[in-house]
Amino acid sequence: MELSRRALLGTGAGVALGGCLSTGRSNVDYPGTETSPTGTARAPDGEPLADDVEPSATDDEVEQAEPSVPNRRLAAEVERVYGEIEWFGTEYDAAIDTYQRVLGNAMATVQRVRDGSEFDANSLGLVRTSTDRAVETADAELGGHFGIPGQMRDQIDGHVSTIERFGRRGDLDRVDEELDRLYEYLRGIRSGLFVRRVLSDRQIDSTLYRSLHDDTADADDDEDDEDDDEAPPGLFEVRHSSGYAGYAYAGPRYIDREPFGADPDADTNEGRELLATQRTAFEAVDEATRRTGFAYAVSYAVPDASSQPTDLEPLDYEHTSVFVQRYADVSAAGEAVDTLLDTSVSREGAYSFGRDRWHRIYYAADGDVTYAFLIQAGRFVLVAAPSEVAWEERVDWTEPLDRLWLWQP
Repeated sequence: MELSRRALLGTGAGVALGGCLSTGRSNVDYPGTETSPTGTARAPDGEPLADDVEPSATDDEVEQAEPSVPNRRLAAEVERVYGEIEWFGTEYDAAIDTYQRVLGNAMATVQRVRDGSEFDANSLGLVRTSTDRAVETADAELGGHFGIPGQMRDQIDGHVSTIERFGRRGDLDRVDEELDRLYEYLRGIRSGLFVRRVLSDRQIDSTLYRSLHDDTADADDDEDDEDDDEAPPGLFEVRHSSGYAGYAYAGPRYIDREPFGADPDADTNEGRELLATQRTAFEAVDEATRRTGFAYAVSYAVPDASSQPTDLEPLDYEHTSVFVQRYADVSAAGEAVDTLLDTSVSREGAYSFGRDRWHRIYYAADGDVTYAFLIQAGRFVLVAAPSEVAWEERVDWTEPLDRLWLWQP
């Protein structure tokens, strides 16, 4: 479920608004210090206590030697994640078309050799050249996004080696049989079913999922739990400014709901409603000047695979979102932050997620006050966890975000 003012009021807590924004009294007990999602003690305003770990001298020297990049490490991580989302939005279709076309050419070559009256070194060379080209193309187009090129290399090398061995012996029946097997393998990995299941841009279990997910196990699990060393499953719904939408997920269930409104003709479209929610929640922090693209990512706290129902309905689970805006360069991103803070966004204190310090911000959204967190990381500006519940009055709210790479120590 999403955090909302209604959920908060249900616990007896409230927020008073008058003249300026301030928190009223509630039955939520706030200690003298608070704890970040990583367990680090914090003062009430979110500032670190004296014993917090400071950046090492080596880090300071690096920052002095290189151009200033706010939150350099986070910027590199966001670059990787955003780059994957953008690749699916802008290059995936063409890459799949190229991959299937070259596989089709290899299949035609294998079939032509199979149908020939003779088999010699030239025949073997044709097969090897065409399949090498297929692997090289798969690596160029899909490598780094899916694991298929390495698997192709192993499988194809095995078939070609067998063809060569029996060709030397003059056992042409066995050569023909292995050519048939190679052809069927190529046809299988070229098929639409294989693309939908293994090379999918909708329900992705590949680099994008691993980049989004914080693969750390839950340190609070019972020591006797057999799953102590396994990270909780992650489900992420993403949308890029190009119009692309999909899920990044690794699990036994298939998600029937279209991501982020991808099926506009549906009678009821929860994805479209979720997209409208993102646009409303982040409208005040949407700054387009010198921006080169943006993306939404919604992180869901789904149960372990053994506890998941047959039909996995994302919105049945607690979830929260991140808005990532990419700008032309670092200075453009900094100017965007300044513009936001000078116009539609107010700032009050800071809070640490993992190693990074985020601004606590609030702004008007859909006629109410929304509280969130903002940070600049290189040429990116991120806003996370928008909610009508104020930061200091949130209780057990981080679980969906605990699964994101943002929370890595």
